[in-house]
Amino acid sequence: MEKLLKIKPHFKEKIWGGSRLKERFNFDSPYEKTGECWAVSGISEGESTIAGGIHDGRPLNEVYRENPAWFGHSEHDTFPILVKIIDVNDDLSIQVHPNDVDAQAMGLKHGKAEAWYILEATERSEVVLGHTCATREELEFCLNNPTDHEWLNRFNIRANQFYYLPGGTIHGKCAHTLLYEIEQNSDIGFRIYDYKRLDAMNQHRPLHRKEALSCIKIPDITREVAPTKIITSTMKHTSFLKSEHFIVEHAIIDEDTVFEHDSPFTIIGFLSDGGLNHEEYKAGDHVIILNHCHEYTLHAKSEVMIIHMPKRKEQN
Repeated sequence: MEKLLKIKPHFKEKIWGGSRLKERFNFDSPYEKTGECWAVSGISEGESTIAGGIHDGRPLNEVYRENPAWFGHSEHDTFPILVKIIDVNDDLSIQVHPNDVDAQAMGLKHGKAEAWYILEATERSEVVLGHTCATREELEFCLNNPTDHEWLNRFNIRANQFYYLPGGTIHGKCAHTLLYEIEQNSDIGFRIYDYKRLDAMNQHRPLHRKEALSCIKIPDITREVAPTKIITSTMKHTSFLKSEHFIVEHAIIDEDTVFEHDSPFTIIGFLSDGGLNHEEYKAGDHVIILNHCHEYTLHAKSEVMIIHMPKRKEQN
């Protein structure tokens, strides 16, 4: 029985993309402007496949559904966590995702919470996070009179910052940013501002202000997450987030370190070349540690993101 599944990434060409995903991670993307690496995905238009082992080449959701015990008998019918690495070279649209309650009221299975770990930024890098409106009426006016964007919160960012965006958070990624994104496995989003850009057909992309108004949080004072950092004799470990949807940690391994594993499953994302359970991995590689693997070893000189699926009791 396999204890680990290595995942083959899927790439997305974007007009705002660039070359940093190839340069930093040596990804074999076919696109000149690669905007996104979908490193682990159960979404049909960018579903991951297994790389190596007896399931080589199979879609992730097939393996997930056929082997529920491997993933802790998750109640989700598709793989529940989406991991991306994103190269942003132009300001992206400002949008909002619904939370689970609002999404279900719209007939969707679940909403979309997400989290950002900033990998690279310049002095000009910013993000849009949250707003200053105090009432629904004020928010509605601002949404429908978008000539003034002072009601949106903008923050300068730097590498190694972490942000958590529950459903209902207005947000926008801005130019000159490379980031690592963890989110619920959903591609639902409501666009509220798009910088008057034109698509390939020379048309403005549609906005979704009515849908956005129904799910934007009031108030919304989203800020950088304050991490918990622990330095041990073998590693530098940072705990960023424990949410109902995913738990996110970061580790720089100085000496081989054994981790106990009691999550339904865990995703290891390599930010550097490194090693796991006596196998070598490259920067950008992602591995799912399955439920029946009770411990694993990360090897010296590995820098990794560690993403746990919460236990069900942690979701209540």
